[in-house]
Amino acid sequence: MDQHYLVPQQHTGPSKDLEHSVTGESLEDAEDWFIDAKDRMLDVNNWKNYATTFSAAFVLTDSHGKPVNRSAHRGDHIRIDIPGPGPAAGGGYDWVLIESVEYDDYPDDERETFAMRVHPVADPAKAAGATAHFFSEQASSTFVVERIGKYLKASYHGRNEEINKEGSVLDNVRNSLVGFTAWLGMSDAQWASLIKGFLE
Repeated sequence: MDQHYLVPQQHTGPSKDLEHSVTGESLEDAEDWFIDAKDRMLDVNNWKNYATTFSAAFVLTDSHGKPVNRSAHRGDHIRIDIPGPGPAAGGGYDWVLIESVEYDDYPDDERETFAMRVHPVADPAKAAGATAHFFSEQASSTFVVERIGKYLKASYHGRNEEINKEGSVLDNVRNSLVGFTAWLGMSDAQWASLIKGFLE
């Protein structure tokens, strides 16, 4: 399968690409499985239940940082409490914005995909929009669920780089300002556990 179009191309800096796949017993079974996986991806408040190895806590909020109990939408934020050094250790939280949620259907190929991409931002209740422009195309995490026939795959793609105004690529060391280094620094086992949890 080709890489999903929401996953940015990686030029330099740290990255993660993890996946987990399963095969349904029938096409109908796989289609139902895909819907369940999509719903779990959007159920941010329960990510810790799907990923048993997670030490971080995830809370879905609206665009103003107010916690909500529903499926994630484009424009929502995810509040992250990562134990250890960083903003969360000082009584604050790390934040990411859900910038894209995309469903695509290719009936001729018996294929469908669902993807969600996030990037780091400042606390929306304290500095709305203050850093969103800086990070909009640099550091990101993309979650993808894909079905082709009876075959399903869930994947995670972490990207951490910066492109300056001239278009050259630089390591984005400033991501630590909003804790995204910690987000990307979560272990492969933790991310693998989450995407496996989307499917099983």
